[in-house]
Amino acid sequence: MEDDSLNVFLKDGGTLRIRLRRFSKLWVATHEQRCDFRISASGTVLRWGQLDEDISVRDLMRDAERRHRDERLTSQVPTNFPWDPTPALLSGTHPKLAGRLIDGRFVVGLTAEERFIRWDLCEDLAQQLVPKTLKDAAKYPQNSREVTLRRMRRAIANKEWTERLETDWLMERLRTLLNW
Repeated sequence: MEDDSLNVFLKDGGTLRIRLRRFSKLWVATHEQRCDFRISASGTVLRWGQLDEDISVRDLMRDAERRHRDERLTSQVPTNFPWDPTPALLSGTHPKLAGRLIDGRFVVGLTAEERFIRWDLCEDLAQQLVPKTLKDAAKYPQNSREVTLRRMRRAIANKEWTERLETDWLMERLRTLLNW
């Protein structure tokens, strides 16, 4: 046990390092209280009797897998792709954000998986628009590249496939793919 994290050593040789901030009772506990724990007979639960805190190793592993998946997905999405194209705000005197309970956590905005799916859709659409844009430019040679791109943007907006921020990103991506 370190001052800011809990290290769980697994039978298979793996290690889970969990920030204590995730567990409020452990975070505010003294070092002695943190060190006073038991492992269940099955080896699946960590128990702090003084703190009345139980932590399931299975839950820790599921959270670690989710964080690893989220990091992998996030690393594939360009940093300039929007995180939350439609923030959910609730009206009232005090500002409020709408959140969703996902796997025991409140999430405001897109999850890493949702963001990856939105980016993948936009990237695929940009790739498909390259030949369509070139065809439109050849059909209307009197139009400048900017006019052609505006025509493409209107067509995308009319379909309502993407949110405004995603459309902005999509048009920049299309411009890059076309070298315009």
